[in-house]
Amino acid sequence: MLKYPRLASSLLVIVCAMAACTRGDSLEDIAEQQSERSGPGGNDAALDRVRAAVRAMAQPDRNLDYVAAEMEGVIKARTKSQALIHYEGYRVTFVTPGDQVTQVTFDLIEAKPSMRQMTEAFGTPSEVAKGMLYEQSSGSTGARIHILAEPVSTPAEESSLVRRIIVRRARGR
Repeated sequence: MLKYPRLASSLLVIVCAMAACTRGDSLEDIAEQQSERSGPGGNDAALDRVRAAVRAMAQPDRNLDYVAAEMEGVIKARTKSQALIHYEGYRVTFVTPGDQVTQVTFDLIEAKPSMRQMTEAFGTPSEVAKGMLYEQSSGSTGARIHILAEPVSTPAEESSLVRRIIVRRARGR
């Protein structure tokens, strides 16, 4: 048994308090941790779901249930014109006038891919005012899909991380 239990418990409280003070994160630390999670090459956690959204948007019947099932997501909220799915590190918003999905927006919070990863997945983009625009065509349906990748900072470079991805069917098809 301890000879001075009060002293031991006081020391324990002080040590715990000091440990808590050193664990506090500044805004710079948090930004650095987010960058490390995405890494210099980016994080491709969301890219599979972006690919699934592109495939689903190329289909003639793009109803909300079908697109959500293709993206392996569960709708968390729904209004007349929008629906929302949360994933770890990002969220997805669907624009749904009626029951047809016309746009899928990925708001990337932690799971940020790089422009290089987007180019590897969707080909060479063209530069537009808000970022880089990729185009995909479906051989079976003839649909053209536009994928807009908005970088965290401009100008967009190959190593730039993406903060938002918008997938929509091109007009005319």
